[in-house]
Formats: sequence, structure tokens, C-alpha cells
Amino acid sequence: MDPWQALNTELDLWAVSGKVADFWWRDDDAVAAGTKLDQLISITESTGLLLAVIPARAEQALATVVNAAPHVRVAQHGYAHINHASRGQGLGAWELGLHRGEQAVLDDLDRGRLRLETLFNDDFIPVIVPPWNHMDPALLAPLAARGFCGVSRFGPRQRNIHPTGLVSVNSHCDLIRWKTGAKFKGEAKTINQLVEHLQARRAGAVDATEPTGFLTHHIDLDDEGWMFSEQLVQHINNHPSACWYDDVAALFRVN
Repeated sequence: MDPWQALNTELDLWAVSGKVADFWWRDDDAVAAGTKLDQLISITESTGLLLAVIPARAEQALATVVNAAPHVRVAQHGYAHINHASRGQGLGAWELGLHRGEQAVLDDLDRGRLRLETLFNDDFIPVIVPPWNHMDPALLAPLAARGFCGVSRFGPRQRNIHPTGLVSVNSHCDLIRWKTGAKFKGEAKTINQLVEHLQARRAGAVDATEPTGFLTHHIDLDDEGWMFSEQLVQHINNHPSACWYDDVAALFRVN
């Protein structure tokens, strides 16, 4: 079956059940202004966007562009996007682990939050997006105590609200293949990720209230990835039983 038709078929099943499938958009690794950021901001005008910014590398020009885009909100993408885990252990890259002690991590996050608040003012929402989607659970309680309201990782959330009060809203589809260099993974594989999460929501196998999250890294998108992203926007906008959750701050219960 054509991948787009497979998505339509799933969305039609949502229509049969009288429900609307909601989607949301997160983009990671933002640090600077540029033509790719301009393109991202343009194509997300109807979708809303949570832009995960690396605080230690964020430039003033980025804030200038974001402040002029009312549909974009900023989250904190760790601190410097540096791996502190030992290599060769098969556990992946971690910035927000306990490899260098909890206090060192929290100190970095405090510095990062202050920088993003200074740069982005009300466009910043206190949500942590862990680099590489890895974060030690021991950090959740102290982050909540510091006033963070949410966390966004990858994969179906285990619970909507953590006992600490942090709201979890994740991404579920990454259109980039990373292992051999950043490259669009193709329509079939990308749409299959979306459809799998939609099916699981509809069947009650995962939290049906969590909107299906589309993840991009605008700095690394190739032409095929941009083309797909634009098609997806139009496809969701044109289906009567699909919509974009354009108020990303409200996802994390931020006024």
C-alpha cells in the first residue's frame, strides 16, 4: 500500500470512531538563525512548534527570529549537548545522566535555564528535552522542585504526569536515519512510525491522550526530508479527522 494511503486509512478509522487524531511538532538542536530555521518556521505556521534550544550555544540572532514567530515556543535541550557517558558500553550518549554527579548536571541546567529565560523571555517554557532523549529518572524530582513543568523524550509515555508533577509529552516519529550520516529515512519508514503510534492509541495499547509527536532536526534535514515535512503538514491539515496541536505550551499546561 502507498504510505500516504496507509496514513489515510488509519485516519479514516479514527473518523469512524468519531475521534480526531492530534499531532504535534518538536525540533531539536537549535542554536542559530539561518535559512533552514526560516524554512522551519515558515512551514510550521499552521502546526505550532516546540523548538528545543541548546543553551550553551544559543545565539542572540536565534532569539530575534523566534521572538518574531508567535507560533514557536522554546524548550531547554540540556545544556551543551555533550556526552558525559563512557563510550563502548552500548548505552548510547548521555548528557543528563549521573556520570559526573547529580549536582553538576543540575548546576548546568540551572545555568542553561537562566540563559534561555534571558534570551527568549515569555517564549521559553520550562520543559526539558534531554539530548539523545536520555535522562536519569533521579533528576525528575529536583527539576520539578526548580520549577520545570515538563519533559519531552521519545516513544510512548508511561504516564501523563509524573509523581513529581512533571508533564510528559513525547515525540514518536523521527524522519532522519542517523547511523550512516543524517539522511531522510524515506516515506514508508517515516509514515509507518506515525501509523504505529496512531494504531496503538486507537487500540488503547498506549496513552491515547498523548498526541502523536513528529520530530525534526532542521539543521540536518536534506531536501527529501523538507519535502516530506511539507507534505505531512498539508496531509494532516486536509484530513477531517486529523489536526495539529498548535498550542504547544498548553500541552505542558503552561498558560
